[in-house]
Amino acid sequence: MRRRAFLITVVVLLLAACGGSGDGGSRLSADAYRAKLVQIKQEAATAQAHVALGLQAKSISELRQKLEAFATDTGNIGDEVAKLNPPQNAEEANTELADGLHETARATRAASAQIAKLHSAREAISYLEHSPANRKGAHQVDEALTRLKQLGYTTGS
Repeated sequence: MRRRAFLITVVVLLLAACGGSGDGGSRLSADAYRAKLVQIKQEAATAQAHVALGLQAKSISELRQKLEAFATDTGNIGDEVAKLNPPQNAEEANTELADGLHETARATRAASAQIAKLHSAREAISYLEHSPANRKGAHQVDEALTRLKQLGYTTGS
């Protein structure tokens, strides 16, 4: 049950985390911004699928590899979101989303370092399921997505 709750949290964060690479120039139109959000949503789904495999890891090393890859992917998605030049009314939410993704990547790396000290994959997975390590990042992502949904840029799914 707790493993499922952890997985659902990861799924929500990643499937909802949307963004894309902007050109750093002109501001994106609302439609172009929505399209970028959908594009990154697919990347996030792939990252989520890969980290979910970590919950079946047979060794701490295997689990850490999945977590490190997830942290890298999440950080890269955060970078993409940060590079966007969204419509003006979405700037604040876009920044918060990028910050939340970067915080999630940081917290994931910290959790990976913590489980390196444990003795088994089962113990490590239990630690992850009970750890509140990413509350800040999760909160930021949730708040940003709620705002983007209110503004009509995402559907929240």
